[in-house]
Amino acid sequence: MKIIDKSVLTFDKNNEPVAKADPGEVMLFKPMDCFSNQVLDESTTIDKINIDECNPAAGPVYINGAEPGDVLAVEILDIKVAEQGATVIFPGVGPIVDSCELRTRVIPVKDGVATFKDVQWKVNPMIGVIGTCPADEVVPCGHIFHLGGNMDSHVITKGTTVYFPVEVEGALLQMGDLHASMGDGEITGTGIEIPGEITVNTRLIKQFELNNPVTEDNDFWYVNTYNVDIGDAIREGLTEMQRLVSNAYGWDATDTALYFTLQADVQVNQSCLDGELGNSMRVAVPKVTNKPPLIK
Repeated sequence: MKIIDKSVLTFDKNNEPVAKADPGEVMLFKPMDCFSNQVLDESTTIDKINIDECNPAAGPVYINGAEPGDVLAVEILDIKVAEQGATVIFPGVGPIVDSCELRTRVIPVKDGVATFKDVQWKVNPMIGVIGTCPADEVVPCGHIFHLGGNMDSHVITKGTTVYFPVEVEGALLQMGDLHASMGDGEITGTGIEIPGEITVNTRLIKQFELNNPVTEDNDFWYVNTYNVDIGDAIREGLTEMQRLVSNAYGWDATDTALYFTLQADVQVNQSCLDGELGNSMRVAVPKVTNKPPLIK
């Protein structure tokens, strides 16, 4: 098994691959937490760390045979997290930040259970940053873009498959920003930020049109989308899902839209950021047993 334990801070086709892997080859990614392991205890508030080192992603990995126009399917086989993570208040981040002071809380995670003050809950480890590299731009790992990045979707967990458009030879897959737990919207800009290990394998779908990352779990398909304007993000996600469903089911655009108003959900990944970072959304439709998959 290939172990990927080196990290980068950008999605950039010029980053040297740390490994090469064949489709179907199992890989173990070992990312740092989103703070590059700078938060040591609760005295380390966000103003005491180097923000420029935040949101590293382990990789990139060159996937043999991946070419522009393909889709890279990444199956999340397992996610394991450390026994301690942290959450913080960022200055200016989130809709209720004006009521808050800078603060860090260290959160123990033991036997799959997180403890915050006197409240406990079962964790659901997820990947915040994951994607392939763009052909014509350099994207910081903390940003979301059309090939993934900092999507912060809490449905990207063990047992899901995430589909990414490929724009460069080898796809250049990378991932990190693990959360032991995170609520939809990521209200203050962090979940339980934590290092850990991600076990994945991949497969290639040759020359398939895909304009946004898509997540598949046992019950739903999700188109991941983003925009500075939430309404535009929702519209773009619905448009891509409409195209995928119409193509797979043989329906016209109008019947697909009518089906959406009955069965589709618009959900929030992350909506705590302003400006160019944008809002991360997902559009969900249920799987239908007698219909073909949206991506195959």
